[in-house]
Amino acid sequence: MGRFQFGVCEFSFPCWGPLALQMAHEAGYTGMQLADAGGSTNAYPLNNKRVQDSYLEASAKYGIQLQSIHLYTLVRQNFIRYSQSSPEGQECMESIKNGIIAASEMHIPTVMIEGMRMYGAAQHQHVLDMYKYAVKVAGDYGVQIAMETDVTLENHFKFLDQFDGKLKLCFDTHNPVMYGTGYPPDMIRALGKDRIDHFHMKESQPDAEGFVTKETAPIVLLGQGGTFFKESVQAIKDIGYEGWIISETFYNRRNMNENGMDYVSSAKRDVETLKAAFGED
Repeated sequence: MGRFQFGVCEFSFPCWGPLALQMAHEAGYTGMQLADAGGSTNAYPLNNKRVQDSYLEASAKYGIQLQSIHLYTLVRQNFIRYSQSSPEGQECMESIKNGIIAASEMHIPTVMIEGMRMYGAAQHQHVLDMYKYAVKVAGDYGVQIAMETDVTLENHFKFLDQFDGKLKLCFDTHNPVMYGTGYPPDMIRALGKDRIDHFHMKESQPDAEGFVTKETAPIVLLGQGGTFFKESVQAIKDIGYEGWIISETFYNRRNMNENGMDYVSSAKRDVETLKAAFGED
């Protein structure tokens, strides 16, 4: 096994479940970050043994390691920014605990939780409280919690270092550019390998005015955007990181399925780009 392993987000594909694992395998990926199959809105499918067995069978069949669970639905509910005493906060805690239990039962090492848009002091405290809860529960089940965020480098240190190394990062090399919070390669070097559980990588083209925003910048294949992909790869190498690089390219977007391309052929190009950039066969 090489120094780097390349995986992909389940929600990068149009269909979740075994078909997503099959597509990842056909593209050349060896790992997948699962989504949560609808989480609380679908009565927590990943805690259902039949659903678990379906994923585990597909994982074995296609040689795709289940690298982590992304609490995808919780992100879209925004409940992590609510007080734990509120109904939304209670559902957030339930989602976190069930995600951790599912990971433990499926032998998935990491649960990834986004902590984005902590705009006010109250929201910052609510998010901090939720991560404290998550880290405590995860410790009981032998699972690692990883955080993806959009804060500045200084605030990365302030937030993470309250957890004495028990909370790690899913560092997304695209986020600092899109949110205007820093230059990704410099942030990677400053944070160092010990604070990072795994990386997300995706790329966007800047808009006509040179900005990368959610509203105007389409996701493109790795190496074809303006979000410092090559420079970030070099920084990841420089800090001595070893482990998972997870593509978050959205192969289900219309622009990825033009000019004879489809979900798998687009993903295959990203695998080729990752292997060439990181020097892995």
